[in-house]
Amino acid sequence: MVTTYSDVYELVLSLISSYKIDDIYVKDGEDGIETFFMPYLKMASGELENSAGIDISDRDDILRQFNGKLSDGRQLIIAKYIMIGYLSKETHDIMQMQLHLQDGDFKTYAEKNNLEGKLNALYLLKEEVGYDVKRSGYNGFMW
Repeated sequence: MVTTYSDVYELVLSLISSYKIDDIYVKDGEDGIETFFMPYLKMASGELENSAGIDISDRDDILRQFNGKLSDGRQLIIAKYIMIGYLSKETHDIMQMQLHLQDGDFKTYAEKNNLEGKLNALYLLKEEVGYDVKRSGYNGFMW
């Protein structure tokens, strides 16, 4: 028995709400979601390896599955690292975007609030996933 990438992506989708991701799912279905999240899975793999010494590189990217069964806790930690990658990109995109609003002051205010909200969510998520890794006893444990 193995854990598929879609098992982990379902957790991500249950934890995050995004019009962009919803549009991808409506347009391209599960295959589109798996393609969209693939770079974030690789980022999560690198983050886990660098920060916690956890190796999830034992996987088959063509079959889109891990070469083994991951516990629910491990799947959740991977899902949270995928979210960190996604929210980091969203935060960077917000810093680059130009809102198309008429009033300059309101535009600046909206951009600032949007960025602050995303940054706060990102910081909290990073703290939470770090706590999850330590609490679960996975720190330094090879999967």
